[in-house]
Parts: sequence; C-alpha cells; structure tokens
Amino acid sequence: LRCRLYSASCCRPQQVTMLTCCASLSRNATRYPVAESVLQDAVLQPYVHNCQITVHEGRRTYRYCIFFKWHCRLRANAMLDKFQGDVVV
Repeated sequence: LRCRLYSASCCRPQQVTMLTCCASLSRNATRYPVAESVLQDAVLQPYVHNCQITVHEGRRTYRYCIFFKWHCRLRANAMLDKFQGDVVV
C-alpha cells in the first residue's frame, strides 16, 4: 500500500510502502493496513489512531485515511501544526 509519511524526524514528506495483512488465508480475503510498519515511537505510544477525511474539490471527491499517534511526549511534527509524532496519509 503506497502512502505518504509526514515524519516528525524529517523536514519533508516521503512516499513509503505500508505493509498489509489478511483477515484469513483466502485469496479474496480483505486486507488491512498495518500502520505500525511505518510509524515510529512504538515504545512510547503503541496505539495508532485513525480517521477518514473527505475532500470535495469541484465535482470530484477524494477520501483519505489518516493514521497517527497522539501522546504529549511525542516529538512535535514540524510539517503539520498541532500534531506530535508521525502522520501517514
């Protein structure tokens, strides 16, 4: 799964590949993203939050899934205001 990582330890966004896992052994099984594979600071904050954002631009609609960690001791993200830690879109 290709995604964009806004890391707290870097000054620009990076395109990264997020791992996915299957719900079962079937070939047609639903796959789920594993955000922990690209987010840092697993020891400080092991929980990953997510939300969906919908952007309407003219006649087009874009939907994004956002993964992030939220903890007061995470490093401030210089690219995104009011976020601490890494954010994956």
